[in-house]
Amino acid sequence: MRQNYILLDPNNLNVTIQRLVEAYVLSPDTLDGLRRIIALYPHPVPMYVDEANAMLYDGLSLADKFTFDIKTDELVLFSKDEETFIDAFIEMAMYLSGFSTMIGNEEEWVIEFTVGTWKPIKNRIKRQLGITVSDQPRGVVGLPPSTEKNTGIDPYPFRTLVSHYDLGSFYQMVMLAARDDVAVYFPPETHAKVLAVYVYMRREIQEVAQSLSIEDYQVFNSRLIEAVQRLQELFEPANLPPPGWLRSPASRPFDQPDSDERMTHSDTLRAKRDDPFEAFINQLLADEDTDDNGPRV
Repeated sequence: MRQNYILLDPNNLNVTIQRLVEAYVLSPDTLDGLRRIIALYPHPVPMYVDEANAMLYDGLSLADKFTFDIKTDELVLFSKDEETFIDAFIEMAMYLSGFSTMIGNEEEWVIEFTVGTWKPIKNRIKRQLGITVSDQPRGVVGLPPSTEKNTGIDPYPFRTLVSHYDLGSFYQMVMLAARDDVAVYFPPETHAKVLAVYVYMRREIQEVAQSLSIEDYQVFNSRLIEAVQRLQELFEPANLPPPGWLRSPASRPFDQPDSDERMTHSDTLRAKRDDPFEAFINQLLADEDTDDNGPRV
């Protein structure tokens, strides 16, 4: 269902902003930021908020609540949150400018890595446009469970995940490294290579995005290709064994959800494939206090 369908026209900013004012509750600061972002677009962009599917993404802590159609350049939001508007509009500007999405790559980790490389550049664009950037993490992944919740087949699934180096833990570390707004606690049982994947991915993400802005898409695309080649040679993910829960379905540490009908922006950059770990990691985002003050990365 398409509600409040608006054409974001860089050549008619006053009318565009007025349409946004009429359709959504946005603060003057947010509207000012959106005006500056839309001015970066090379051509008009259709957008709307998908009210029918918005509730599907309310509980997804790691998911971007927007997507865009690479065939029509249409921007779709699944939230009316002001931060979602800012992030979605900026990433659309990056996409239209020529930043590679790696869509079509057969290896899902490459798509996820690309998602991560966009985020520092997005934040740099925000600062250049005078838009506030939050440096506080949205959550922490990997904290030990509380005593009250220490039930079930595996009371600490993240420890189980990171204690084995396989395709599942490799992909999960790429996904977490790509989220600069999520802190990660690694338990002592973490496999050394699993931790190495996370650390190397974080470093490569920063190196690809270093000092780049909206006009630097060619440098970005070149750096991205080189980084992916280095990481492929270093970790050889194609040769890693499948995760344990695939080898033994009865022992998998979480319930695999059914495929979503709609895709978020992160899903789009993953070539619209289902992510069997997304719900698992969202369950691990701690929102309660803990007595364990172990190391975080």
